[in-house]
Amino acid sequence: MRSIKLLTEPSAGVVDRWYVSDGATAVGPVGIELIARGLEAGKVPLGSYVRHEAWKVWRPLSELAVVSVDSAAPTPPYHPRPAETIPGGGCDDITQPGRPVFPDEVMPQDVLAGASDLDDALLLLFNAAVVRTGADAGLVHVVRPDGAVVLYAHGPFSRDMVGERTSLVDPALAAAAEGNTVVAEPAPGPAGQAVRDRLLTLGVACDAAWMVPVLANGRLAAAIELGRKAPRLRASELAVVEALVDALSYRADHDAW
Repeated sequence: MRSIKLLTEPSAGVVDRWYVSDGATAVGPVGIELIARGLEAGKVPLGSYVRHEAWKVWRPLSELAVVSVDSAAPTPPYHPRPAETIPGGGCDDITQPGRPVFPDEVMPQDVLAGASDLDDALLLLFNAAVVRTGADAGLVHVVRPDGAVVLYAHGPFSRDMVGERTSLVDPALAAAAEGNTVVAEPAPGPAGQAVRDRLLTLGVACDAAWMVPVLANGRLAAAIELGRKAPRLRASELAVVEALVDALSYRADHDAW
Protein backbone atom coordinates (compact mmCIF):
# COMPACT_ATOMS: atom_id res chain seq x y z
CA MET A 1 0.00 0.00 0.00
CA ARG A 2 1.31 3.45 -0.80
CA SER A 3 0.30 6.81 0.60
CA ILE A 4 0.65 10.15 -1.14
CA LYS A 5 1.39 13.57 0.30
CA LEU A 6 1.16 16.48 -2.10
CA LEU A 7 3.46 19.42 -1.45
CA THR A 8 0.71 21.89 -2.30
CA GLU A 9 -2.71 22.42 -0.77
CA PRO A 10 -5.73 24.57 -1.65
CA SER A 11 -5.15 28.13 -0.43
CA ALA A 12 -7.70 30.72 0.58
CA GLY A 13 -8.62 32.90 -2.36
CA VAL A 14 -6.94 30.56 -4.89
CA VAL A 15 -9.18 28.54 -7.19
CA ASP A 16 -8.59 24.80 -6.67
CA ARG A 17 -8.71 23.84 -10.35
CA TRP A 18 -6.06 21.51 -11.78
CA TYR A 19 -5.44 19.51 -14.93
CA VAL A 20 -3.52 16.22 -14.97
CA SER A 21 -2.27 14.44 -18.09
CA ASP A 22 -0.38 11.22 -18.80
CA GLY A 23 0.36 12.34 -22.36
CA ALA A 24 -2.50 10.28 -23.79
CA THR A 25 -5.47 11.87 -22.06
CA ALA A 26 -6.04 14.87 -19.83
CA VAL A 27 -8.49 15.20 -16.94
CA GLY A 28 -9.71 18.42 -15.39
CA PRO A 29 -10.41 20.71 -13.93
CA VAL A 30 -10.33 18.75 -10.65
CA GLY A 31 -9.37 19.53 -7.06
CA ILE A 32 -5.88 18.72 -5.79
CA GLU A 33 -7.28 16.24 -3.24
CA LEU A 34 -8.90 14.22 -6.03
CA ILE A 35 -5.53 13.99 -7.79
CA ALA A 36 -3.97 12.71 -4.55
CA ARG A 37 -6.65 10.03 -4.26
CA GLY A 38 -6.10 9.09 -7.88
CA LEU A 39 -2.39 8.63 -7.17
CA GLU A 40 -3.07 6.44 -4.16
CA ALA A 41 -5.56 4.34 -6.14
CA GLY A 42 -3.08 3.84 -8.97
CA LYS A 43 -5.29 5.53 -11.55
CA VAL A 44 -2.99 8.55 -11.95
CA PRO A 45 0.61 7.57 -12.81
CA LEU A 46 3.30 9.35 -10.81
CA GLY A 47 4.97 10.13 -14.15
CA SER A 48 2.03 12.33 -15.19
CA TYR A 49 2.19 16.08 -15.65
CA VAL A 50 0.03 18.55 -13.76
CA ARG A 51 -0.97 22.16 -14.31
CA HIS A 52 -2.88 24.60 -12.16
CA GLU A 53 -5.46 26.62 -14.08
CA ALA A 54 -3.35 29.77 -13.62
CA TRP A 55 -0.09 28.21 -14.84
CA LYS A 56 1.29 28.47 -18.38
CA VAL A 57 3.53 25.39 -18.06
CA TRP A 58 3.02 21.75 -17.10
CA ARG A 59 5.08 20.40 -14.21
CA PRO A 60 5.94 16.76 -13.46
CA LEU A 61 3.55 15.48 -10.82
CA SER A 62 6.54 13.89 -9.10
CA GLU A 63 7.72 17.40 -8.17
CA LEU A 64 4.55 17.91 -6.12
CA ALA A 65 4.15 14.47 -4.54
CA VAL A 66 5.94 12.46 -1.85
CA VAL A 67 5.20 8.73 -2.04
CA SER A 68 5.64 6.40 0.93
CA VAL A 69 5.16 2.64 0.64
CA ASP A 70 4.08 0.32 3.45
CA SER A 71 5.56 -3.00 2.34
CA ALA A 72 3.76 -4.85 5.15
CA ALA A 73 0.35 -3.87 3.84
CA PRO A 74 -0.61 -5.52 0.54
CA THR A 75 -2.10 -3.41 -2.19
CA PRO A 76 -5.80 -4.27 -2.56
CA PRO A 77 -6.59 -6.16 -5.77
CA TYR A 78 -8.27 -4.25 -8.54
CA HIS A 79 -11.81 -5.42 -9.33
CA PRO A 80 -13.20 -3.34 -12.21
CA ARG A 81 -16.90 -2.72 -12.35
CA PRO A 82 -18.65 -4.29 -15.33
CA ALA A 83 -19.10 -1.75 -18.12
CA GLU A 84 -22.84 -2.26 -18.09
CA THR A 85 -23.00 -0.91 -14.49
CA ILE A 86 -21.26 2.33 -15.45
CA PRO A 87 -23.42 5.07 -17.00
CA GLY A 88 -22.44 5.40 -20.64
CA GLY A 89 -20.24 2.31 -20.38
CA GLY A 90 -17.22 4.16 -18.96
CA CYS A 91 -15.98 6.11 -15.96
CA ASP A 92 -14.41 9.55 -15.64
CA ASP A 93 -13.51 9.14 -11.94
CA ILE A 94 -9.73 9.36 -11.73
CA THR A 95 -9.87 7.52 -8.38
CA GLN A 96 -11.26 4.41 -10.09
CA PRO A 97 -8.19 2.25 -10.88
CA GLY A 98 -7.76 0.93 -14.38
CA ARG A 99 -5.04 -0.55 -16.52
CA PRO A 100 -2.71 1.84 -18.38
CA VAL A 101 -3.82 3.15 -21.76
CA PHE A 102 -1.46 2.10 -24.52
CA PRO A 103 -0.45 4.74 -27.11
CA ASP A 104 -1.93 2.84 -30.04
CA GLU A 105 -5.30 2.75 -28.25
CA VAL A 106 -5.58 6.53 -28.03
CA MET A 107 -6.90 8.48 -30.97
CA PRO A 108 -5.31 11.93 -31.51
CA GLN A 109 -8.65 13.65 -31.01
CA ASP A 110 -8.95 12.06 -27.56
CA VAL A 111 -5.99 14.14 -26.39
CA LEU A 112 -7.98 17.31 -27.07
CA ALA A 113 -11.12 16.23 -25.24
CA GLY A 114 -12.26 18.95 -22.87
CA ALA A 115 -10.48 21.83 -24.63
CA SER A 116 -12.74 24.87 -24.70
CA ASP A 117 -10.68 27.02 -27.06
CA LEU A 118 -7.53 27.04 -29.18
CA ASP A 119 -5.21 27.90 -26.28
CA ASP A 120 -6.51 24.95 -24.24
CA ALA A 121 -6.13 22.62 -27.21
CA LEU A 122 -2.56 23.81 -27.86
CA LEU A 123 -1.63 23.13 -24.24
CA LEU A 124 -3.03 19.59 -24.30
CA LEU A 125 -1.40 18.91 -27.69
CA PHE A 126 1.93 20.28 -26.47
CA ASN A 127 1.95 18.11 -23.36
CA ALA A 128 1.06 14.99 -25.36
CA ALA A 129 3.77 15.72 -27.93
CA VAL A 130 6.41 16.26 -25.24
CA VAL A 131 5.52 13.02 -23.46
CA ARG A 132 5.22 10.84 -26.56
CA THR A 133 8.49 11.99 -28.14
CA GLY A 134 10.49 12.31 -24.93
CA ALA A 135 11.27 15.93 -25.78
CA ASP A 136 13.68 17.72 -23.45
CA ALA A 137 12.62 21.17 -24.61
CA GLY A 138 9.76 22.73 -26.51
CA LEU A 139 7.91 25.92 -27.37
CA VAL A 140 4.45 26.82 -28.60
CA HIS A 141 4.38 30.03 -30.63
CA VAL A 142 0.87 31.39 -31.06
CA VAL A 143 0.54 33.74 -34.03
CA ARG A 144 -0.88 37.21 -33.42
CA PRO A 145 -1.38 40.01 -35.97
CA ASP A 146 1.83 41.74 -34.83
CA GLY A 147 3.99 38.62 -34.54
CA ALA A 148 4.33 35.34 -32.68
CA VAL A 149 4.34 34.97 -28.90
CA VAL A 150 5.55 32.01 -26.83
CA LEU A 151 2.41 30.80 -25.10
CA TYR A 152 3.77 27.60 -23.54
CA ALA A 153 7.25 26.24 -22.93
CA HIS A 154 8.99 23.11 -21.66
CA GLY A 155 12.57 23.07 -20.41
CA PRO A 156 14.83 24.29 -17.58
CA PHE A 157 14.19 27.98 -18.35
CA SER A 158 10.61 27.64 -19.58
CA ARG A 159 9.23 30.33 -17.30
CA ASP A 160 11.69 32.84 -18.75
CA MET A 161 10.59 32.10 -22.30
CA VAL A 162 6.82 32.44 -21.89
CA GLY A 163 5.76 35.75 -23.43
CA GLU A 164 8.84 36.10 -25.66
CA ARG A 165 8.08 37.47 -29.12
CA THR A 166 9.40 36.20 -32.45
CA SER A 167 9.12 38.01 -35.77
CA LEU A 168 7.06 36.34 -38.46
CA VAL A 169 10.04 36.71 -40.81
CA ASP A 170 12.02 34.32 -38.60
CA PRO A 171 13.10 31.46 -40.92
CA ALA A 172 11.24 28.77 -38.96
CA LEU A 173 8.02 30.78 -38.73
CA ALA A 174 8.28 31.75 -42.38
CA ALA A 175 8.46 28.03 -43.20
CA ALA A 176 5.49 27.41 -40.89
CA ALA A 177 3.46 30.07 -42.73
CA GLU A 178 3.96 28.03 -45.89
CA GLY A 179 2.69 24.92 -44.10
CA ASN A 180 6.12 23.30 -44.02
CA THR A 181 7.47 21.06 -41.26
CA VAL A 182 11.13 21.67 -40.38
CA VAL A 183 13.51 18.93 -39.18
CA ALA A 184 16.86 20.33 -38.04
CA GLU A 185 19.02 17.30 -38.75
CA PRO A 186 21.43 16.02 -39.78
CA ALA A 187 22.63 19.44 -40.99
CA PRO A 188 20.21 22.26 -40.11
CA GLY A 189 19.49 25.04 -42.58
CA PRO A 190 18.46 28.56 -41.49
CA ALA A 191 15.02 27.43 -40.26
CA GLY A 192 16.36 24.41 -38.41
CA GLN A 193 19.13 26.46 -36.82
CA ALA A 194 16.58 29.04 -35.63
CA VAL A 195 14.67 26.24 -33.87
CA ARG A 196 17.84 24.87 -32.27
CA ASP A 197 18.91 28.31 -31.08
CA ARG A 198 15.57 28.93 -29.35
CA LEU A 199 15.65 25.53 -27.67
CA LEU A 200 19.17 26.30 -26.49
CA THR A 201 17.76 29.44 -24.85
CA LEU A 202 15.55 27.06 -22.87
CA GLY A 203 18.74 25.50 -21.51
CA VAL A 204 18.94 22.39 -23.71
CA ALA A 205 21.39 21.69 -26.53
CA CYS A 206 19.27 19.51 -28.82
CA ASP A 207 20.72 17.12 -31.38
CA ALA A 208 17.19 16.40 -32.57
CA ALA A 209 14.95 19.42 -33.19
CA TRP A 210 11.84 19.96 -35.27
CA MET A 211 8.95 22.34 -35.89
CA VAL A 212 5.39 21.52 -36.93
CA PRO A 213 2.97 24.27 -38.06
CA VAL A 214 -0.60 24.40 -36.76
CA LEU A 215 -3.10 25.65 -39.33
CA ALA A 216 -6.64 26.68 -38.38
CA ASN A 217 -9.28 28.05 -40.70
CA GLY A 218 -6.75 28.25 -43.52
CA ARG A 219 -4.18 30.35 -41.65
CA LEU A 220 -1.15 29.78 -39.47
CA ALA A 221 -2.39 29.71 -35.88
CA ALA A 222 0.70 28.39 -34.09
CA ALA A 223 4.00 26.60 -34.45
CA ILE A 224 5.20 23.77 -32.19
CA GLU A 225 8.98 23.48 -31.72
CA LEU A 226 10.37 20.41 -29.98
CA GLY A 227 13.81 18.98 -29.36
CA ARG A 228 15.80 16.49 -27.32
CA LYS A 229 19.42 15.79 -26.62
CA ALA A 230 19.37 12.36 -28.28
CA PRO A 231 18.61 10.17 -30.16
CA ARG A 232 17.70 11.55 -33.55
CA LEU A 233 14.06 11.97 -34.50
CA ARG A 234 12.30 8.93 -35.95
CA ALA A 235 9.76 9.25 -38.72
CA SER A 236 7.15 7.51 -36.56
CA GLU A 237 7.59 10.15 -33.83
CA LEU A 238 7.15 12.99 -36.29
CA ALA A 239 4.01 11.26 -37.58
CA VAL A 240 2.60 11.14 -34.03
CA VAL A 241 3.02 14.92 -33.61
CA GLU A 242 1.60 15.65 -37.06
CA ALA A 243 -1.44 13.47 -36.30
CA LEU A 244 -2.06 15.47 -33.12
CA VAL A 245 -1.75 18.72 -35.08
CA ASP A 246 -4.16 17.45 -37.76
CA ALA A 247 -6.70 16.62 -35.05
CA LEU A 248 -6.35 20.10 -33.58
CA SER A 249 -6.73 21.74 -36.99
CA TYR A 250 -9.91 19.76 -37.64
CA ARG A 251 -11.29 20.68 -34.22
CA ALA A 252 -10.42 24.36 -34.70
CA ASP A 253 -12.20 24.45 -38.06
CA HIS A 254 -15.21 22.55 -36.74
CA ASP A 255 -15.60 24.70 -33.60
CA ALA A 256 -14.61 27.97 -35.33
CA TRP A 257 -11.81 28.74 -32.88
